[in-house]
Amino acid sequence: MKTSTPYTRFQSTLHKVLKRIQLESGQNTLFDEPQYAHKNNIVITGDDGLQKTFPAFRIQYNNARGPFKGGIRFHEDADEDEVKALAALMAIKTAVVNIPFGGAKGGVQVNPKGLTKKEVQEVAREYVRVFQEHLGPDIDCPAPDVNTNPDIMAWMRDEYEKLTRSYAPAMITGKPLSFGGSLGRDTATARGGFFILQEMVDRLALDPSDMRVAIQGFGNAGAHMARFLHNEGYIVVAVSDSQGGIYSPEGIDPVRIAKYKEKTGSVTGEYCEGSVCDTGRMNMDDVKKITNAQLLELDCDILIPAALDNVITADNAERIKAKYILELANGPTTPEADEILKKNDVRVIPDVLANAGGVTVSYFEWSQGRSGEQWTANIVDERLKRVMLDAYKAVRREARRKEMTYREAAFSVGIKRMMDAMAVRGWL
Repeated sequence: MKTSTPYTRFQSTLHKVLKRIQLESGQNTLFDEPQYAHKNNIVITGDDGLQKTFPAFRIQYNNARGPFKGGIRFHEDADEDEVKALAALMAIKTAVVNIPFGGAKGGVQVNPKGLTKKEVQEVAREYVRVFQEHLGPDIDCPAPDVNTNPDIMAWMRDEYEKLTRSYAPAMITGKPLSFGGSLGRDTATARGGFFILQEMVDRLALDPSDMRVAIQGFGNAGAHMARFLHNEGYIVVAVSDSQGGIYSPEGIDPVRIAKYKEKTGSVTGEYCEGSVCDTGRMNMDDVKKITNAQLLELDCDILIPAALDNVITADNAERIKAKYILELANGPTTPEADEILKKNDVRVIPDVLANAGGVTVSYFEWSQGRSGEQWTANIVDERLKRVMLDAYKAVRREARRKEMTYREAAFSVGIKRMMDAMAVRGWL
């Protein structure tokens, strides 16, 4: 039996949709592999004087609709297969929200937590040095991803400008505001998903105050989403981070949870110190400590995986009680789980639509960098809402017309838009 990998999981959905939209003979192979797969080693001299070497990748999947676009992650598991899958998903994603980008992704197999700040900066700058000829505002525009942040983007932009002797604020996005960043970028992923969830709830004539929400992951996307939903009257019953989570059927205050997480490093910090918890206070507040696996199977209306990939699988999909899943994480649901959720009438708003707010505001930042403008927060928010709702309506229409799941419909919309651009370019 062939081992499932991030890229084979992408291909499983891709091939299913390609079969449904009936391309001409030979056209299916256009999507089998990325256009370019750049590989190199990042070699730095550590603070201890010793050389450190890390494999690095820049996978460029498709640029028919515009420059390649996609984040760079620093993580031990960021191997070629994972980065390739993320690049492919990014190509679909940018097409779904109809912004003029293709799809790419970068990765360095490194644990930045084991490096000093100086060493992390050197990894960032060396990444630009080894891939410089493949990057640029009109070629490939990176962004932050797992374990990378605005400071790292600033170092990368600075290194690129030194190498090219140019002024290039649009060569990378997710930068600090003081160095060409955009207002609204920090909340964009959650904000985009929130707009889509609100639209779905409105269309189904549901009452937010009756909707119980569980959120796996309390990083940037999960924490902001929890706050948006809480402020709108949804009942956030559970949140978690890498150390576990807390659950209360009466609802929890994510603003308070965020304060304790900042202070203690964990969402359970109000009640627990390490593995020792104040059970008396937890009982009084009707709060339970739960694992990440338990959170997925809670009795709730909306489940939001906002952390890791491959968490909803054939092993647990049957036990998921939520009727709606909004994927803020990349690739949280396997194809086998998708089939089970479909059978159980669970509506999944897929990652290539739900978490596209981040790349959309990256596009806004790229546009501002090219024009020299600085948009207000209100302009960013208004334009993000319009882009996300237009994308949701296109996917919803395709799903209803073709009797597809929302994931299949999103892939269908994205592939067709990519095919249209490829036809114009004479690639078909």
